[in-house]
Amino acid sequence: MNLRKIIKGVLIALAVVSLGLIQAGFFDRLKIAQCKPELVLCFMVVLSCRLNYLHAGIAGFAAGLYMDIVYGRYVGIYAFLYLTFCWISSLTAGRLFEKNRFLGLAALPPLFLAYEIIESLMIRFIAVYIDGGGALYNYGYAKHFVTRILPGSAYNIVVAAVFYLIMLLVLRIRRPKPDILYNSGRGNVIDNA
Repeated sequence: MNLRKIIKGVLIALAVVSLGLIQAGFFDRLKIAQCKPELVLCFMVVLSCRLNYLHAGIAGFAAGLYMDIVYGRYVGIYAFLYLTFCWISSLTAGRLFEKNRFLGLAALPPLFLAYEIIESLMIRFIAVYIDGGGALYNYGYAKHFVTRILPGSAYNIVVAAVFYLIMLLVLRIRRPKPDILYNSGRGNVIDNA
């Protein structure tokens, strides 16, 4: 394994830890419509656009396990959700990203809506199982969908779109400049300034 891959992995791990701290510390107090963004998930989805599906799944699993251990009530739920979601986003948004850099943005709304629905159902099923039965939703699924799922997915879409645009900016800055060949009188000179 070369040094560049190790540094890249360490930077991703630091970003996940930092975003998790910001999510827990700052966005717990800044809720819009009783929802807060999942910064780590948004970062991992944008990162999945650049990774192959195997690496995206492994990175998603590690980030989800971190979220489970530090913030979750049930260990393993978010590890599974992040693994699956990063794998699917790598296959969908990543393929769109390869065709056109802005097409990956089009895959974000259905992905985040599906994530919020699946997450809500899984957490509710587990809570009902642990409590020994009872109602899945106290006030009906339609009201839950409108008050929790739609605002949560909209918040995540906006944050992921910002991360996506930042990724495009970083990729544009990192792109090597083309070599310019010109004649200086003493021969051809290559300049990549």
